[in-house]
Amino acid sequence: MKVAHIYASNCKSNSGDFLIGIAYKKYFKEVILKTNEEIKYTDFDCREKKNYDDYNISKLNNFDYIILGGGGLILPDTNSNDISCWQWIISYKNINKINKPIYVLSIGFNLFYNQNMNMNDRNSNKENKERLPIFKENIITLIKKAEIFTLRHNDDVIKLKNIIRDNKQYDFIDKIKYEMCATVWYAINYMKPKMQLVNKKYHAIEIKDDREWRRYYKIGKINFYNKLIVLINKLKEKNIPVLYLSHDGSNNFYKFLQNKNINLPFLNNSCANENKIIENYSKISTIYCTAGHSQMISYGLDIKIISLITHPKLKNFCDDIDDKNYIDINHNIDKLFLNVI
Repeated sequence: MKVAHIYASNCKSNSGDFLIGIAYKKYFKEVILKTNEEIKYTDFDCREKKNYDDYNISKLNNFDYIILGGGGLILPDTNSNDISCWQWIISYKNINKINKPIYVLSIGFNLFYNQNMNMNDRNSNKENKERLPIFKENIITLIKKAEIFTLRHNDDVIKLKNIIRDNKQYDFIDKIKYEMCATVWYAINYMKPKMQLVNKKYHAIEIKDDREWRRYYKIGKINFYNKLIVLINKLKEKNIPVLYLSHDGSNNFYKFLQNKNINLPFLNNSCANENKIIENYSKISTIYCTAGHSQMISYGLDIKIISLITHPKLKNFCDDIDDKNYIDINHNIDKLFLNVI
């Protein structure tokens, strides 16, 4: 059996995207198809335009199945384009040329605070209102075509339905369903059994670097960083060891600490090495996280998560699992210290 797997397949420095490539293949075989048949997977980068142009689109019909996912693919300012206006750079006409079953699995509606689908500039809120109609036509075509179409958060389902609900014919809208990211399933079933628990003692701090002006829109980056130093000092007062975990190469906060002569152990999960990632997580008892996948994978590994809400998806996941133990850093940062105490 031959399966095409479409996702951000070239983002190996991001541990979330790296594990997506492993997790969704297992998940598709064991949970969706429920088969013991051998499967040969071929990766296709969703961001590579030539993979889905008029010349190459027919190659997807050489496969038995096509899976798209996971990842936060519904986002206008990563792989900005005017063909689809989201990360899978395929025209709606070429979606219709695919004649093999398409499974869209728990992709993310990944917009930041105060961002909409017309905002494709990473550095501003400038809008191009020609983009939303393109996105709607493209995503509606895909929903209609797909055997399954799921999003990774309940709130994602609501937001996407709201975008396309004004379409004159939307009897297809109930195809849009919630399905938790397969990396959680994979962490529970394949990573957790390999965990070494003897060194599980550290509190880890994981801070993303991208779009800091969006993440810290109210509190400001330096103010947030200084609050985290207070957290580190409180943990050290209680003799709790602290380290810095990089999910995707992000190290701005780590360098900020070094400039303040604060030195923490550094765990690098941007290594594209599953065993190393498992080893790193094995050392952590509690994680203060800003990345969606460090949050979800930690949850699957039974690591205590304290989500630092710098993106709506982190709050969405907390809502999905009924976790009230998060910090909305732009509105109630002092709750962090009450929590630690």
